Amino acid sequence: MYAGHAALATLAKGARPRVPIGLLVPVAFAPDWIQWVFDAMGHGNREISHSLVSVAMGATLVALLYLLATRQRVDAAAVWLTYASHWPADYITGLKPTWPGGPTVGLHLYTRPFPEFCVEAVVILVCWFAYRRSLPVAARHRAVGLLIPIGLIAMQIAFLAVSNPSFRK
Repeated sequence: MYAGHAALATLAKGARPRVPIGLLVPVAFAPDWIQWVFDAMGHGNREISHSLVSVAMGATLVALLYLLATRQRVDAAAVWLTYASHWPADYITGLKPTWPGGPTVGLHLYTRPFPEFCVEAVVILVCWFAYRRSLPVAARHRAVGLLIPIGLIAMQIAFLAVSNPSFRK
């Protein structure tokens, strides 16, 4: 899942408006960024970035840092959930490690681009509707607000077109 991670950050923002979206989006993508850094260093290992153990540890670390900085327990829990949401979201679309030496599991929808796109689009729309409900009434009806789901869906189409040539057919 790619654009869906950003959508899950908007869902958290809708639930906890005090938490900056500029924090939630990177937190939602953190396992991918950890993987990219280790890949760039020549030490690629998805157990380090994407296993249940590493996701739980990363989510806990980020949430504790947020809690220490803000003293907002519920907001820190939202940060934790945003980070932790990465694993189940990726479970739907890919194959992910469980724990060191454990099985790799997932629905691997990346092998079926159209169903994967549909699932991701639904995640984007559901998260956007939840986020939109948190906005003041006047802001809910601005057309510019539609740029969020449209942009995320366009991003997902671009990702699928680049990564899976059969999607373009």
